[in-house]
Amino acid sequence: MAHKQTIGIIGLGMIGGSLALALKDRYAVVGYDIDDGVREYARANVCGVADSVADMRDCLVVFVCVPVAAMRETLVSVRAALGEGVIITDVASVKTPFVGVCTRYVGGHPMAGRERGGIEQAKAHLFENAYYCITDSGEDADIVRAVVEKTGAIPIFMTASEHDRAVSAFSHVPHAVAYASVTAALGESVQPIAGSGFMDSTRIAQSDERFWTEVFKLNRDNVRRGIKAVTAELDKIDGMLEGGDNAALIEYLAAARQKRIALNRVDLGGEELYVDLVDRIGEFERVTGALAHAGINVTNIALVPARTGANGALRLEFGSVADKLRAMRVLGLKEE
Repeated sequence: MAHKQTIGIIGLGMIGGSLALALKDRYAVVGYDIDDGVREYARANVCGVADSVADMRDCLVVFVCVPVAAMRETLVSVRAALGEGVIITDVASVKTPFVGVCTRYVGGHPMAGRERGGIEQAKAHLFENAYYCITDSGEDADIVRAVVEKTGAIPIFMTASEHDRAVSAFSHVPHAVAYASVTAALGESVQPIAGSGFMDSTRIAQSDERFWTEVFKLNRDNVRRGIKAVTAELDKIDGMLEGGDNAALIEYLAAARQKRIALNRVDLGGEELYVDLVDRIGEFERVTGALAHAGINVTNIALVPARTGANGALRLEFGSVADKLRAMRVLGLKEE
């Protein structure tokens, strides 16, 4: 039996624990956390546990998954403990503050997560079909990419500054908007009749406030620029409403709608297919079971309660046109 290379993970929260679960079938995974209880849980349910960071000197790559506020100090201390023989990478959601912080460092950020943290929330499939940003290049970065691919994630390369601008637009500012929307709505003297639209658009406002305060601080300039951009767009809508310019508002909303529709393909990288559902027991299983029996992989799935032309549907994403066409044949759907 071939000897497995060893991967180290420092910080066994939801991200670190999920990395361990995703990698342990292909690598020997050893983790470490400062919390005794977390180490015991990890030893029983997730991965092997080291007695100290220094015990990870034989690892190919060590993932540092500590809170972003502690990242700089941890990277420096980990490098000192491990020497130069190990590649160090991290999962911090901001990258420019850590450029050049230590040698043989590869910046990384998985675009995946959950509102609730902790090792108990770790999932082996958390990174499947999610983008994983790598903000360095060279041989060490290629090694990190190869490991990341084993989690099912999609590695993409960019610079640290490009990353921080992008995550500001697609993650940090939307979180700020969600917090603001909740505060504004629940500050009104109205009945809290929140429906799925409000709940879906503000779901991320349930995330940890300490984490997001630190992220906003570390990516301050990009976040402020993004907030101003969103405010400017809201001002445009307000101006159209004030002037009663319905035609302009329709044009504005239609353009935004098309951009969002186009993002479905860009974001998930797949071929989409809507399958109308009949309101009966077992309908969901009928569709997904038929695809599974045919060996067709679905990269993403969502229930759409209402859409144009249908009362309910499953929105399925496939990794290729060929898989989508096979699914249509299996489900008896006409090709578009």
